[in-house]
Amino acid sequence: MHTIANLGLLFIGAALINNILLTRFIALCSFIGISNDWQTSVGMSLSVIFVMMMASTATWVVWNYLLLPLGVGEFLYIPAFILIIAALVQFVEMYLRKYSPMLYRAMGIYLPLITTNCAVLAAATEVAKPGFFKMAIEYNYTFGEGLVYTLGVAAGYGFALLCFAAMRERLDIAPVPESLKGNPMSFITAGLLSLAYVGLAGWFGL
Repeated sequence: MHTIANLGLLFIGAALINNILLTRFIALCSFIGISNDWQTSVGMSLSVIFVMMMASTATWVVWNYLLLPLGVGEFLYIPAFILIIAALVQFVEMYLRKYSPMLYRAMGIYLPLITTNCAVLAAATEVAKPGFFKMAIEYNYTFGEGLVYTLGVAAGYGFALLCFAAMRERLDIAPVPESLKGNPMSFITAGLLSLAYVGLAGWFGL
């Protein structure tokens, strides 16, 4: 039986120590493309949290009760997982189109691209298919641990995205050299933010 403390450490480790954006460098396309606007970043973060949690749950069930018993898991898990994620993204897209059309237009092409968001697929694969990634080998997640880990990954994704979006809004009015305005300064800031996250591993003794 896992204690609350152990699950809490697992959550913190997934969200901060092994942040999927800034220490594992997965899903950087959305990190750079969406973070130029705060409202859009909030919408993307919430969408990814929902899709990632639901996808990890659904792919775990599909892997253990369909793909493995049929003996086709090693060959079909990627298209099967992407199909599940795509269905969930369609649900989010329809919801936003009806209830938040401004946010739907602001997210633009990046909303359907959640279907192939590396972070969502990586988290789902780590939970449903233990041993595929190095992290999964180390933790050997149970289903409950996998959900806590996925929540940590999603929260870490959202937190890093919102931090970077806030920084980019300040950079727009900051007195930076003309040659560094725009994307160059954004990449420099992202690198410094990544160093801060990497430093957390040393602080926790990992």
